[in-house]
Amino acid sequence: MNEYELIRQIAARFPRAAAQVNDLFTADAELVRLADGLWAFTTDELSAEEDGFTADDPVALGANLAVATIHDLFAVGAMPAFFLSALVLPRAQPDGFATGLAEGLAGVLAACGCRHLGGDLGSGMDWRFTGTAFGPVAGEGFSRRFAAAEAELWVSGPLGDANAALLAGCPTPRFELRLDLARRLVGHAVACIDTSGGLLDSLQMLARVNPAHRLDIEWSRIPLADSVVPVARQAGLPAAAALVAGAGEYELVFGIRQDDPLRSELAEAGARRIGTCQRSDRPGLWLSGQPAPVCPDPRAFPTRQAYLAAVVQTVLNVED
Repeated sequence: MNEYELIRQIAARFPRAAAQVNDLFTADAELVRLADGLWAFTTDELSAEEDGFTADDPVALGANLAVATIHDLFAVGAMPAFFLSALVLPRAQPDGFATGLAEGLAGVLAACGCRHLGGDLGSGMDWRFTGTAFGPVAGEGFSRRFAAAEAELWVSGPLGDANAALLAGCPTPRFELRLDLARRLVGHAVACIDTSGGLLDSLQMLARVNPAHRLDIEWSRIPLADSVVPVARQAGLPAAAALVAGAGEYELVFGIRQDDPLRSELAEAGARRIGTCQRSDRPGLWLSGQPAPVCPDPRAFPTRQAYLAAVVQTVLNVED
């Protein structure tokens, strides 16, 4: 059973709140209409085992945990107001691990004007972190569903560095906090998702929740981070494997109307256009004019080697 089917079965046990305006899988955060307007709520558990985050630099780890959580709010047009965290510390933690992680977390929250309310602290064999963030949505915000018949697809910045690092066994790079871009997207984005499962997984989710739309991605236009090519070469993998593998990089993939004046500012903010989206009688995700192959699910393979082989084969299918 894949992750999405399991989520459906679990969610079926819980009646949907009358004030909740998003459906299952249709938004990165849960959207709830409260007395003073629309608010967004998100919670994420992150770990080395599940997400591949390295902990050699606790400050960088803390910052990455904050960005990974908060970008779910950015992806619906919300700004974080409050944050809760549950941290499991490794029993054999090095000196300064907890305080360094807290420093990195605090720096990102301060940049966003977000207050940490409290949480929980535990102990275990390895570190685990659960972040919960919530804040008000500007206007009606946006979701993963396209609110326009036609749009351009953009990505907030270069991709592949976190996946390349994981595939090569290198430290996780620092994620970019896309605060300025998130503010600019309010009132302009017609759909948005973050790349918490890698680029290909996120694009396939957009296609899944927009079954009447065709997403045409120009594979050659996808911007690669500077580290991807040398790291991939060192690991003996094609560079495009970093776009197919499933490590989260937490960039924003979003739609903008083709006549939106914001388009002229996006490149200055570091964003890049990677394709188009439109209603079509041939819907789905298309890469360079071909139907996209299925994104490999890392949970479905018995070994890392088997998963890597599937990633490489997917790349070959895309670039064939």
